[in-house]
Amino acid sequence: MYKIWIDEAGRGPWLWSVVACALCFNPEAMPPKEFLSKMTDSKQLTEKKREELFKELVEMSKSSPPVRGKLEGGLPQVFFWVWVVDNHVIDEINIKQANKEAMRRAIVELLRKVDKEKIASVLVDWKDNYKFDELDRQPVYIIGWDAKVTEISAASIIAKVFRDKLMSTYGELYPDLGIESHKWYGTKKHREYLNDKSKITSIHRVSYKPVKAILEAKPKLLLHICCWPDATVPIMDLKDKYDITCFWYDPNIQPKSEYDKRLEHFKKVCEIEKVPYIEWPYDVENFFLKIKGLENTPEKWEKCTQCYDIRLQKTSELAVELGIKYWTTTLNISPHKDVEKLFKLWDKHSLKNNLEFLKIAFRKNKGFERSVEYTKKHKIYRQNYCWCIYSDTFPKDYKLDK
Repeated sequence: MYKIWIDEAGRGPWLWSVVACALCFNPEAMPPKEFLSKMTDSKQLTEKKREELFKELVEMSKSSPPVRGKLEGGLPQVFFWVWVVDNHVIDEINIKQANKEAMRRAIVELLRKVDKEKIASVLVDWKDNYKFDELDRQPVYIIGWDAKVTEISAASIIAKVFRDKLMSTYGELYPDLGIESHKWYGTKKHREYLNDKSKITSIHRVSYKPVKAILEAKPKLLLHICCWPDATVPIMDLKDKYDITCFWYDPNIQPKSEYDKRLEHFKKVCEIEKVPYIEWPYDVENFFLKIKGLENTPEKWEKCTQCYDIRLQKTSELAVELGIKYWTTTLNISPHKDVEKLFKLWDKHSLKNNLEFLKIAFRKNKGFERSVEYTKKHKIYRQNYCWCIYSDTFPKDYKLDK
């Protein structure tokens, strides 16, 4: 009589398939005792030892050819079958049902090798209590017998090595995934690798909560803020699609009291819209250094271009530091800014830092008018000129911080 034992590999990993093995020893040609004594839970064996035992089990499953003086060859000592259910099926029917299907198909194929009427028992090393129509005698479910029962150990070894061999091939197809370091599980390294949805591969189980959360997560966006009124419309338009972090960097504002007032109302807008922000220290000295020799050039000319550039350079560098791929700025919401010059600077810093800039003309769709309405509604302070000391409209009677 045959005793069938079933085990699986790959239930917990975030990647690829679940593999089930149904196995029984041939009662008419049992493997030698010295071999059986080597069997234990596959997880307790070294990779090398599992490979050796796997090869021996495969050889024992083959009929030996006839020899001189005998009509028949040697009988197989082991009968087994392996079935694979991939990650796409797992995502469709869930891991519990996929595991059952892998076991069911392994049983179906094993029944082609052994007489169904001679099956004494079917045992499964798990607790799901699946019912299989293909069996007259339903399985008995046990837990933690991998190391206690020789047949369960053998099934465990075959399932794991079979899956490992296939996964090593995927490791070659996805070398950046680092399969060898996390062995497909949700380890710290695996989580760190999956820092955005572009890293999720065709073999990931997208129904698993951690992977699903990454897929559904909004892409991170660093939004440079030049002043709080201009920030209102971009934040409102982008926050439903992106996980926004606002970056306050406005080095040309004079005097410091005006800078502080603007910063205070910028924070108020972020609190209203419930978005995080990063405040950069007042950087007026760097501004003067950047435009040195250009002080007397007209507005919208090279002086202003350098002012745009210093802000975009700082923003792109911060995006790299924070690991944020997408970035943009509120500079272009104002009708007083030269959009063509801004686009050229965006391309320069995006290419240099391998970033993706959102070329959104926020001034379209009445962006400027909407920002005016917002500031009135929420009582946000709104300046009426640039407050650069070289601006044509800067009040000349202010004491400067130069």
